[in-house]
Amino acid sequence: MKTTLTAAVALLAWAFLSAAPVAQPKYDVDLSLKEKKVSDLTPQGLILSFHVELANTLSTPLYLVRYDYRVVVDEAEFLNLQVALDEPLRLEARGRLLVGLPVKITYDFLFQTTPGVQTKDQAACFLTGGLTFQDDRKKAKRIPLALIADFPIYRGLDVRLLPIAAKNLTMGGADLVFRAALRNPNGFPCRVDQVTYKLALTGVNVAEGIIAHGTSLDARAEKTFEIPLLLDFFETGKIVYDGLAQPPVAARFSGEAEIGIPWGNFKIPLDRSDKIAVTK
Repeated sequence: MKTTLTAAVALLAWAFLSAAPVAQPKYDVDLSLKEKKVSDLTPQGLILSFHVELANTLSTPLYLVRYDYRVVVDEAEFLNLQVALDEPLRLEARGRLLVGLPVKITYDFLFQTTPGVQTKDQAACFLTGGLTFQDDRKKAKRIPLALIADFPIYRGLDVRLLPIAAKNLTMGGADLVFRAALRNPNGFPCRVDQVTYKLALTGVNVAEGIIAHGTSLDARAEKTFEIPLLLDFFETGKIVYDGLAQPPVAARFSGEAEIGIPWGNFKIPLDRSDKIAVTK
């Protein structure tokens, strides 16, 4: 019993010592991550940027002359980059400097290099590398860095044009309700702050405005919006009447959606053309 107890205590002591923090080496420049940002979001890809603050701990200036980093996405190497700066960045004595380390994600290339990620809703990005500085005597020192972030596998927003409801349709004008469904095909929720739109029938602009204020779209969900239309065919032309009277009518819904997703706020172009029915 005593032997068993002694072994247990020894095991706990070993676990405690193994978990004890290891002293980190001191460098002339302290690196701290200030922001992870997704930008230029499209169904074709995005840019993931790491904004890192450099703090010079010395009483003499340093110069950032080059950097290198390797990017791994979901355990597969995506990028290996080494860049020498044409003009070194001066980091003043005891000074601070904010730099950006961008990673351009092209989905086509990502899906080739990282099997299985195409079916996911997001992916993890690991960036490891270093920043190389020189002092006034050209002595170089490399400061290692390791960063992590996730980013979306973004599949855009879909617009479906639904049948137009005609409350009244004469050769002089029409009282209509145009309907469109905004669909979120992504595996994460989307907040739609607003949609600025233009609506054309038979190639003629018949309405423009703003809809969908503060609408929430769950993952893989859609919501329908209605736009009342009072048309004067003496203004729009007979071609619009003919299109509505002999459906399906050619329609185009275009504009811009201002959305929010877990990775930030974005402006997304919308454009859908179709021939749609007219119901009475």
